[in-house]
Amino acid sequence: MPSLSDPRALLAALHEAAVQGAAPYERTRDAVLAWWEAQALPPSPDLPVYLFALGKAAPAMAAGAYAALSGQGTPVAGGVVVCAHEPTVREWPHLPVAELLRVVQGDHPVPGPRSLAAAEAIEDVLHGMEPDAIALVLLSGGTTSLCAAPIPALSQAVGSAEAAQAVLANLAQTLLESGLAIHEMNAIRRRVLRFGAGRLATALAAHGARRIATFAISDVIGDDPSVIGSGPCSPDPLDDATFLALLDAHDMRSRLQRSMAMVLGLAGDGAPPAVAPATHDAFARVHYTLVARNADAVNALAAAARQAAITTVQVESQPLEGEAATLGDYLARRALTIARTLPAGESALLVCGGEPVVHLRETIDRALLASEEDDARRAEDARLEVAEWSPLMIDTANTPRPPAVADEPLRGGRMQVLALSAALALEQAAVRGERHAWRVMVLAGGTDGRDGPTDAAGAIVDAAVPALARRGMRTPEEDLVTGRSWYSLDAAEALLRTGPTGTNVMDVVAVLVRG
Repeated sequence: MPSLSDPRALLAALHEAAVQGAAPYERTRDAVLAWWEAQALPPSPDLPVYLFALGKAAPAMAAGAYAALSGQGTPVAGGVVVCAHEPTVREWPHLPVAELLRVVQGDHPVPGPRSLAAAEAIEDVLHGMEPDAIALVLLSGGTTSLCAAPIPALSQAVGSAEAAQAVLANLAQTLLESGLAIHEMNAIRRRVLRFGAGRLATALAAHGARRIATFAISDVIGDDPSVIGSGPCSPDPLDDATFLALLDAHDMRSRLQRSMAMVLGLAGDGAPPAVAPATHDAFARVHYTLVARNADAVNALAAAARQAAITTVQVESQPLEGEAATLGDYLARRALTIARTLPAGESALLVCGGEPVVHLRETIDRALLASEEDDARRAEDARLEVAEWSPLMIDTANTPRPPAVADEPLRGGRMQVLALSAALALEQAAVRGERHAWRVMVLAGGTDGRDGPTDAAGAIVDAAVPALARRGMRTPEEDLVTGRSWYSLDAAEALLRTGPTGTNVMDVVAVLVRG
């Protein structure tokens, strides 16, 4: 473990400790083995067992389940792994899992054709199951999008499953832009998903599964089974009236495509899509085990920090929720308060976990406005330049304009937003003469290794980051509010790049105050 003399390396190592704290292979192996023994199931080569591993941690979870079963002398009859990327050596130990299971990649965070193909692969396994089988359903973050496919009612409403998939993608994009919390988004999405709201459990039961053992790695605050992966094996807890009230609370009647609004019961005389009641026989066959959650990652990070001889390690009891930029500013200010009272020579670490949000629609609006203002500035600069070198050419109607420049795409995730916001707050404090600002460094990272649609897990920042970004020809204040945090953090060499980690238990933030 690096020491406090190299704080960036130390924080990067603490992020790795958090990831290992929610390692899916070992946790799934141990959980499956414990469940099997609790059920008093005998090892049997004739007992048909099928694996349905869905989500960002699917490869490692499938490998862990296979290890547990093979150790008991029970073979795997078949199954499917739906993941976000090609499994890595880290996720997929040298076990013959790929020879037994079909591996498919879905689309994330917005479902697309690959997600529809993944759902069809699940259907294929369902139809090929032997009777009286045991199904192990292994869930992790990303499941909702990776195997998203429309319910038949939506396909019928728009003419085909392919057309319905596009409508489903539009719903996902609309919800992502809205800034809703994940439990609210999944409460809406699961109603129109082929395997959401308990529909995987009912399908398994219909195909003869006698036991449905569900093992979940939680990527949601509160660890609600109906929210994780949109609840493939859990009944929907919302009745129709509550569901419609949720839609109206977020003004979805005016924001959704008409075909989707009709199917959801927001337009016309229809009702929301039917879901199986909690009394359905399928749910009596479901055995649910929580394998890992954000608290495991947070506690592992804190334990590693104590081993690194950080004097005081404080773990926040409340999860990080709310606007990412606001939280970044708040955590920076809180770090300064800690620094002012910290005894000389001592160090402190504040550890948090959760899942902030970014209101993407508002961010896009700000980005468009900034682009329009930038175009206007470019045009005026060009006019003044022409006027300066040729007084005869001041006809503004015919003033040459600069060549069109393609707008930079939005790039950055909630952890990068939080990190850049914290860095700007620390810089402002340093400018005011707050010497303690230089003692603070902030790690903000997703445990899955991918923060938003970027190549980074998050960032590690201090008060110097904004100035370094400006040297790289960035305007960090503008990048923060227009959804381009990645550019400033990349210019400052502050991004944390880990690659896919094989797990997903939301985000971790560690605020370090050095002595």
